[in-house]
Amino acid sequence: MRDGVVVGLRTAAWLIAIMVPTGFVVLVLSLVGLLDPLSALLDPVMGLAGLPGEAALVLATSALITIYPAIGVMTTVGLSGSQLAVMALMVLICHNLFVETAIQTRVGSHPVRIVLVRVLGAFAVAVVMARILGLDTTLGSGRPFVLEIGLPPWSVIQRELFAWIVATGATVVRVIVVVILLMVGQRLLEYWGVLRALARGFGPVVALFGLPRATAFLWIVANTLGLTYGAAVIIEERTAGAVSRREADLLNHHLAVSHSLLEDTLLFVALGVAPLVLIVPRLVLAFLLVWAMRICAPKSGETSEGRV
Repeated sequence: MRDGVVVGLRTAAWLIAIMVPTGFVVLVLSLVGLLDPLSALLDPVMGLAGLPGEAALVLATSALITIYPAIGVMTTVGLSGSQLAVMALMVLICHNLFVETAIQTRVGSHPVRIVLVRVLGAFAVAVVMARILGLDTTLGSGRPFVLEIGLPPWSVIQRELFAWIVATGATVVRVIVVVILLMVGQRLLEYWGVLRALARGFGPVVALFGLPRATAFLWIVANTLGLTYGAAVIIEERTAGAVSRREADLLNHHLAVSHSLLEDTLLFVALGVAPLVLIVPRLVLAFLLVWAMRICAPKSGETSEGRV
């Protein structure tokens, strides 16, 4: 337990060192008026996914910040049920890119490849689902790109800054508590032998997706607690040599497009989207992605599958 607390504090500090500066940069981008121009760049292609041009702002908010503010923006756009499902899939695949890409890079994956996988994967799934759901897939409205940079009144800056400080403080506390509990729980499960039993039980599941059986426990963590907290465990397992770099990289690409199947999915189920519509396309994309990687780049380097 002592070891778990120490490692948890160290890992939480590293996560916070990424999340806080990144969040502040995004706050500045929002204050100076850069989010609207960024969303306008996406506008011409949103129509291919059967979405109105305004949906580009939802995706930009999701990619630069995270799911929660994107949901707030989404509810103001006036999407139909099918459009809401397509938009939700894009947000679930492509959100919080700065923080989550930095975390996956720490594990050993290439940041450019991770970003491309998530962005292109989100559009690919959206275009396919738009056709399946019968949406009109024509080019977007072609909203003009207008770059107007300027700071709002000081009262607005104070209000937004205070809200950011409060939200960030709550996030920091949550990260410290959850990561420490995760690290302590991981060590207790390993000490009691539960960890290996879980890995063996879910081994066939991850193997179906082309993942090494050594990643089974990490797959469970990332899909129940999310990529940020799941990555904390992945980093620890990678440092301890429980998974090789190749195995961690394969898992990273799977999780890049399909993670937090529980919490994130339920956010959109609450908005009326069917859970299978949110889960199955992501799992299919993750399946295709990992098997494509294994076929195009055969297994090389060290392996840890024999330890499970």
